[in-house]
Amino acid sequence: MAKEAEGEIQKLKKELERYQREIDRLLKERSEYLRISAHQMKSPLATISFNIDTLLGEYAGRLSSKQLRILESIKRNTDAIQTLIRDILELEKLKTGKVELEEVNYTDICLDVIEELRDKVSEKDIYFEVNIPNKDLIVMGNKFALRQMVINLLENAIKYTNKNGVVSFTVGYDVDDKKVTTIVKDTGIGIPPEDQKKIFEEFYRAPNARKYDRSGTGFGMTIIKHVVDFHGGDIKLWSEVGKGTRITVILPLKEAREGRIGGVEERKKRKRIVVIGGVAAGPKAASRARRLDPDAEITLFEKGYFLAYAGCALPYYISGKLKNQRELTSALTGFEGATEYFRSVKGIEIKNLCEVKKIDRKGKTVHYYDLITDRTFNIPYDVLVLATGSSPIIPDIDGIGLGNIFTMRGMESTEQIKNVLADEDIREILILGGGLIGIEIAEALTVSGARVTIVEKENQILPFLDPEMAALVEKHMEQKGVRIIKNETVLSFIGGKKVEYARLRKYKLPADLVIIAVGIKPNVELAEKIGLKIGKTGAIAVNEYMQTSDPDIYAAGDCCETVHVVTKKPYYLPLGSIANKQGRVVGTNIAGGKQVFPPVAGTVIIRVFDFNIAKTGLSEREAIENGFDPICCYVPEYDREHFIPGAEIINIKLIADRKSRQILGAQIIGRGDVAKRVDVTAAILYKQGTVDDMTGLDLGYAPVYSSALGALIVSSNVLQNKLEGKFKGIKAEEVYRLLNNENDNYIFLDVRTPQEYEEERIPGFDLIPLERLRQRIDEIARDKKIILACESGKRSYQASLILKANHFTDVYVLEGGLRMWPYRLTHE
Repeated sequence: MAKEAEGEIQKLKKELERYQREIDRLLKERSEYLRISAHQMKSPLATISFNIDTLLGEYAGRLSSKQLRILESIKRNTDAIQTLIRDILELEKLKTGKVELEEVNYTDICLDVIEELRDKVSEKDIYFEVNIPNKDLIVMGNKFALRQMVINLLENAIKYTNKNGVVSFTVGYDVDDKKVTTIVKDTGIGIPPEDQKKIFEEFYRAPNARKYDRSGTGFGMTIIKHVVDFHGGDIKLWSEVGKGTRITVILPLKEAREGRIGGVEERKKRKRIVVIGGVAAGPKAASRARRLDPDAEITLFEKGYFLAYAGCALPYYISGKLKNQRELTSALTGFEGATEYFRSVKGIEIKNLCEVKKIDRKGKTVHYYDLITDRTFNIPYDVLVLATGSSPIIPDIDGIGLGNIFTMRGMESTEQIKNVLADEDIREILILGGGLIGIEIAEALTVSGARVTIVEKENQILPFLDPEMAALVEKHMEQKGVRIIKNETVLSFIGGKKVEYARLRKYKLPADLVIIAVGIKPNVELAEKIGLKIGKTGAIAVNEYMQTSDPDIYAAGDCCETVHVVTKKPYYLPLGSIANKQGRVVGTNIAGGKQVFPPVAGTVIIRVFDFNIAKTGLSEREAIENGFDPICCYVPEYDREHFIPGAEIINIKLIADRKSRQILGAQIIGRGDVAKRVDVTAAILYKQGTVDDMTGLDLGYAPVYSSALGALIVSSNVLQNKLEGKFKGIKAEEVYRLLNNENDNYIFLDVRTPQEYEEERIPGFDLIPLERLRQRIDEIARDKKIILACESGKRSYQASLILKANHFTDVYVLEGGLRMWPYRLTHE
C-alpha cells in the first residue's frame, strides 16, 4: 500500500514537473511574444508619429484650427502608446533579469519626479504634501525602473484624487535596518476590498477606477510590483472606498549621505514664471528669462494654436510671397515647429489652446480653461507676464455676421481668407478701413485678380501720416488699381449666407469678400478684472521696468502703453518691433535684472506695392496738438546719386520746433531706400537733436548708397534755410486751394524747361523757364504774390533768389515741387 502511494506521488511529481516546464515554456513564449510585438509596434508607431508631426508642420498643406486640434489629440494618444510599449519592454527586462544594478541616488529620482508632475498637481487643484529628507539615499538598483515606479505611484494617487483632495509623498530611511521607505497616500476614490488582491495583475483595473477614468491601461501597478520585487523590496497596500489609498514601498538601503542641494525645499525655491500670450512679446520674455535663469519653471499660455509667428508678415503669406506657415515661425525661432522648439530647446512648458480666465493676485494663481479637454485648471506663479496683445475693433454694422466677412488678425483668420480666395470666385473685395492693416492687406489681395476697394470714413488714409503725405500714397495705390473711397461709411452688409453688397450712404458696392480693418484695441480685460491700472491710452499702465501697478505682474506688447520720446507722454503703438523689445526687457527683469525700457519714437515702416512708407517721431498735426510750434520742409531727393542704375526718389517731410530747432519727426515716402533715413532720424530724436545737429552729421557716402550730402542732410539744410528766413515755402494743399479759388492776388509760375512743361504740369501755372527769368522779369507784376514751381523745388529756390534780388517781396516756393504734388497733373 505504501509502495503504491509512493509510486502515485512520484507519478504526480513528474506530472507536476511536466506542467511546470510547460508553464515555463508558455511564459517564455509569452515574454518573447510581448517583446517581439512591442519591438514590431515601435517602428510603425514611429512612422505614425513622424507623419503626425509632418501634418502639424503643414508640410502637406494648410490645416484648419479644428483639424489641428484633432491632430494634437492623436499625437498625445500616440505618445501614450509609445510610453506603454516602452513600459512593456522595460517590464520584460525586469522579468528576465537583464537589467544592470548600480548605485542610484533615490532622493534625486524622487525630486525629479515631483518637478515633472507639478503641472498635473496644479491641474487637479489638489494639495500636495512632500516630505523628503535632506539626505542622498543610495540604493543598488536601476535608475529608469525606480523612476517609473515613483512616477506610477504618484500619477495614480493624483489621477484618482478629486479636486481639493490631498496627496502626500513621504520618504524615510533607517540606517540600522538598511531600509528606505516610500509612502504615497491620497484621499481618492479608494479600491474595493475584493479588488485589492488583483490590483497588481497585468491590465487589471478596479471597476470604480474604470468608471472614474477610462484612459488607464491597468499596467502601472504591475510595473510597481515588478520593480519592487526586482530590487528585493516589499510593497504594502491599504485602501478604503471613498477614503483613499496608502501604498508603502520598502527598498534595501545601501547608505545615506549628506545632501548636496538642500532637498526638496531648495527645489521648491525655483521661480515659477507664467506668461500669458504667445505671439511676440510673450515668447520673447519667456526665452530671455530662460537664458538668464536656467532653473526657472516657465509656463506660456496661448489661447490659439499658433505661437511665436511674425504677425506683421501675414499679408505676405496671403499674397503667396511666403509659401507656408512654417516660414512665419522659422524666421523667429530657427525651427519650423515653434511649440516643439520652445518645449524641447528652451525647456518652456507650452499650453496652447488654453485660455486664461481668471487671475488670483492674492493667491498668485492663474486659472485657465483647456479648449481641448473642456476643463478648467489652475497654476501658481511667483511672477506673471501679461502679453495678451490686441483685438480688432468690430463696428456695429447690420449684416456683419454674414459669411466671407473677416478681420485681419492672427493666423486663424488669415487661413480663412486664404481658403476663401482659393476655393471661391472672388471678384470684388472690400476693405473697411484705410489704416496700416487695411493698406497692407490691400496690396496682398490684388494678387487674387479681384478688384480691391478701400472705404475710409475719414478724409485721408494712413492717419499716422500728415494728409499731404498720405495723399501721395493714395495717388500711388490708385495708379496700381486700388479704388479708395474716403469720407464714407458702410451702413450695412447685404447678402444671403455670404456677403454680396455693402450699403454706403449714397449707393451700394458689390462685395464677395470683406476685410474689417477699422483699428485695434488692447486686450486689457484680464488686467481690469484684477484691478491693475489702465493708462490714459486705454492700455495697461507700466513703469520703466514694464511692471504694472502690481510689482509681481509685468506687461509687454500690444496690451500695454509706453512713453513717447518727444512728448514724454503715455503713448500706444501696437507694433511687433516694440513688442519684441519690451518682451526682452521683461524677460530680463523677471529673471532678476533691472533693465529699463526707454521711450519710443513711434517709428513705422511699411511697403505698399513698390512704394516705401516710413514715419518716426511726431507728425505736424501731433506736434501742434502737443504744444509745439512746428516748421516743416518737403524735399524730394534721390536715394543715391541719380546717375547710378536703380536710383529712386524719396520724398521727405522733416519737422522741427521753430523755437528750439529740435527735430520732432520725419515722414519719408517713395520707391527709394527710406529705411536708413528714418532710422537715422529716430536716433536723432532719442538725443533730442536739432536741425543743426542733423546738418552736421557725418554720414557714409558712396555714389551707390547716397548722394554726396545725403537726402537727410539736404532736408535739414532746407529746414535751416527756412528757419533763417532765406526762403518762404508753401504747401501743396494751400496752392491747390488758391488755384481752385481763382485768386487774382497770386501769380503761379513754372520755372522748368518748355519740354518738361509740355509733358506734364500743374493746371493754372504759366511757364517762365529759370534760364529766361532774368530776361522776362518785367512781365511779372510786382504787386502780386508769386508762387514758383519746378520738379523738386531746387530750381524754384534759385528763381526765388533772382526775384528777391530784383526787389520782389512776396515770393513762395512750392515745397516738394511736382514730385510731391498729390493732385492731378495735366498733359494738355
